Amino acid sequence: MQMVRKVLVCLLVSSLHASVVSAEVKESQTGYEAYSLGEIYVTGEKVPVTQQTTTSNTITAEDIKATNSRTVAEALSYAPGVRVTTGMKNEPNVSIRGFFDQSKILVLIDGVPYYETSGGKLDLNQFTTDNVAKIEITKGAASVLYGANAEGGVINIITRTATGKPVTTIDIEGGEVDYFKTAVSHGMKKGIYSYWLNYDHQQSHGWKMSDDYKPKNGLIVRKPGGTTTAILEDGGTRNQSDYKSDSIWAKFGIEPSTDSEYFINFHYIAKEKGNPPSTNSVNVIPNKPAFAQFYRFDQYDDWGIDLSGRQQINDKLSFNGKLFYHNHEDTLESYSDQTFSKIIASSNYDDYMVGGSIISHYQPVQWDTVRFSANYRGDSHKQRADSYLPYTDFFSLTGSVGVENELNPSKNASIVLGASYDWFKVTDAHQIKTDSSGNLVSMNKVDGGNAKDTFNPMIGSVYTFEDNTKLFASIAKKTRFPTLSQLFDTNSGNRDLNSEQAINYTAGVSRAISSYIWGELAFFYHDVTDFIIKETPTNNVSHYSNVGKVELYGIEMNSEYYPLQDLTLKLAYTYNHATDRSDNKATDRVAGVPKHKIDLGANYTVPNVKTRLDLNGLLLGETYTQLPTPSNPTQLATRTAGYFILNARVSQKFLDNYEAHIALNNIFDRNYESEVGFPGRGRNIFGGITAKF
Repeated sequence: MQMVRKVLVCLLVSSLHASVVSAEVKESQTGYEAYSLGEIYVTGEKVPVTQQTTTSNTITAEDIKATNSRTVAEALSYAPGVRVTTGMKNEPNVSIRGFFDQSKILVLIDGVPYYETSGGKLDLNQFTTDNVAKIEITKGAASVLYGANAEGGVINIITRTATGKPVTTIDIEGGEVDYFKTAVSHGMKKGIYSYWLNYDHQQSHGWKMSDDYKPKNGLIVRKPGGTTTAILEDGGTRNQSDYKSDSIWAKFGIEPSTDSEYFINFHYIAKEKGNPPSTNSVNVIPNKPAFAQFYRFDQYDDWGIDLSGRQQINDKLSFNGKLFYHNHEDTLESYSDQTFSKIIASSNYDDYMVGGSIISHYQPVQWDTVRFSANYRGDSHKQRADSYLPYTDFFSLTGSVGVENELNPSKNASIVLGASYDWFKVTDAHQIKTDSSGNLVSMNKVDGGNAKDTFNPMIGSVYTFEDNTKLFASIAKKTRFPTLSQLFDTNSGNRDLNSEQAINYTAGVSRAISSYIWGELAFFYHDVTDFIIKETPTNNVSHYSNVGKVELYGIEMNSEYYPLQDLTLKLAYTYNHATDRSDNKATDRVAGVPKHKIDLGANYTVPNVKTRLDLNGLLLGETYTQLPTPSNPTQLATRTAGYFILNARVSQKFLDNYEAHIALNNIFDRNYESEVGFPGRGRNIFGGITAKF
């Protein structure tokens, strides 16, 4: 009831304000534009050949609204060829084609790497969509200019910046289980100066499960202590699914001339969240240093600052550069049992990343553009298993230099050639030793190993016929260096790991068949060697290892149909076939890769009244989540069943600069698991209002 009162008060205030400003504002406007320095290519250029020679997708702000996506992770789940699941630690696991998980793709915020320095990924539910202008996804042969570790592709989240006169936007939203959100954005551009500010607050007591969910007995495995059975989820509101977050984004820029612009960007995100336990099995280690999968994040904070600039030297040469610092801290509290009443341990991560990049664009002649890049950063990671122990610390350096040559020998044909030299070196690493009672015995410096380096070439081409039919193809070698966790984890680390390598092939065609239909069909093939997995042998001691070779191929189809002026229908289909080709394989199958994914969308604006109707569906095929491994060939295979989710949204603009909406997710209240033991969200309804003045 308290949440409902908040929403009603906010709606009343907004309506009163509308009566004052509606006479002054005659047309709605976005009030923002995509931040140009957040992109890797110079604004104003034609679409770069690199992005035309492989499969890529852009999620716009309108797409985000249509899919009811409140966070970046939710928006990505509806992108063709992208799979998003949620499991341990209540974190979304984003993958390209189900195989290249978030640690194997390069995730950027405005061109700046975003990951936790130990495991190579961070919670993309941290980023609400109120400050997102668009999300660019490149699969396979991403440009070498992005830098290292783009094995499966690149996801670049581009934020908003000001356009002209002052614009203020207020978003208020409420929903079931005491969900409440308010977001305020304001920005303007005057003369050579501009600024953009965004504040977002979200909170909820959790989310509703499907009414079809049936409680079942799960296992609590205590080491030592034995195994007991218990119901770990009784339905209704998902246990420990509550959260509260606040975020601030600020952007200040100066554009002395059309040839130069410089910006400073700052963000701060503070969040606390519950972590719903698995409904199947939960591990508890009661002895010091204790750990349990009954846990919560009391703190999950990020902040960062970056300086970005562009300078045009002359009509042939320009430079883009960035300097950045990103800090991440979290506190994970473990509890003794499912009542979450007694804390038995409090573990911490304290990370930072510092670095920079520079890209030069040189166009000696109109048909030839050469680009050079240099990326360099240092990653610091500190962690402790419990508050009574000291932090162990690690530090690594990652660098990349690349060159890309884009040739346009005719108006119909384009070719891009590129190559990068990437390297990785651990310069500092420590591990602690405890006795049988968990007391600290020593902290030792360990060998970080030899530097790892690799040469990654790529080639791509595109040909456009007179009827705008486009043929494209690319081949690229991409590498992913092992993460610090994979190398040095106390129980599972392996300092002898090799870097993962993938040869990515893409070939496709796109065409506007008529003024009513557009379509694209692409074939992809990934040849992955030294694939890294975490094995659990029969002695139950996990470790990371390079298992050998994996082959992944399939097709990706995207289409849009415009049968009426105000109606758009979208259909995307991805087919994956993954096979383990390792010499010592235990099975041909590969975990995490769904054979089929279908994305559906229908957007209709009712004439005259301008009511907007959106329907979006997602169908995902069954997926193996656990398979036998070479060191544990008898391990049982587990899988999640396929499922279909349908969402709806209705929005209506009124009083010139206001819009109200109501949304319903999982209309049919399907009970499903995106990962084994982790039920998905049931039917949830929410609504809100947006004011822009």
